[in-house]
Amino acid sequence: MVTKFSLTPKVLVVSNTQHTGPLLVSGLREMGLDVVMEPVPANTVQRWSAEIPDLVVIDANVPETQALELIKNLRSEAAVPIILLTQFNTEDFMLEAYTAGADECIIKPINPLLFYAKVRVWLRRSWNVPADTLDPLHVGRFQLRPTDRTIILDGQDPIRLTNLELRLLYCLMSSAGQTLTTEELNQRVWGYSNVADITMLKNVVYRLRRKFEKDPANPQIILNVTGVGYKFIHE
Repeated sequence: MVTKFSLTPKVLVVSNTQHTGPLLVSGLREMGLDVVMEPVPANTVQRWSAEIPDLVVIDANVPETQALELIKNLRSEAAVPIILLTQFNTEDFMLEAYTAGADECIIKPINPLLFYAKVRVWLRRSWNVPADTLDPLHVGRFQLRPTDRTIILDGQDPIRLTNLELRLLYCLMSSAGQTLTTEELNQRVWGYSNVADITMLKNVVYRLRRKFEKDPANPQIILNVTGVGYKFIHE
């Protein structure tokens, strides 16, 4: 018997396979999960942004390079766990997949019971601190509202944030005026620390600056502390 969840975590299944995808969706729904399916791998990031799932399962029948690019693009936007089901079982590919941002790689054909067990484990980790349960923050001119993932400056129209943008901004605003190291931010935003994630962190900072800095090239709010990390200035 498959253990059912008392709550309703959401899983996004990305699959362009005619047989595996529907089977995965059916099995996950039997677990009591809210499951949505995306049949076009190229639409993964857009579908994630629209659905905001707690876990992403990728079962895409695409070349190795496309699979890695898919994971990398998704990880640049999402902090949720990513499980990759793949027929590529070389050590080089596996290392590249983990470096790109996959949390778990499962070689096909898969053992259904093992797969469902891994899904339960990753959902428990994903649900430790859901972003939308964070308290609102009001720092200087800035109001951060986690429930609808927006920030308001000086009473202007709300600015929509992605999950990663919200998590990073929450960390910075919670410690306004203090410098947070890149390692600490990686740990608190992505859930782990890795040198390879420095580029991802820079990308999220870049996107935030473009959303509310008057001159993103000369930021006055999210400042870079050379060789250390970043800090949030609200005065």
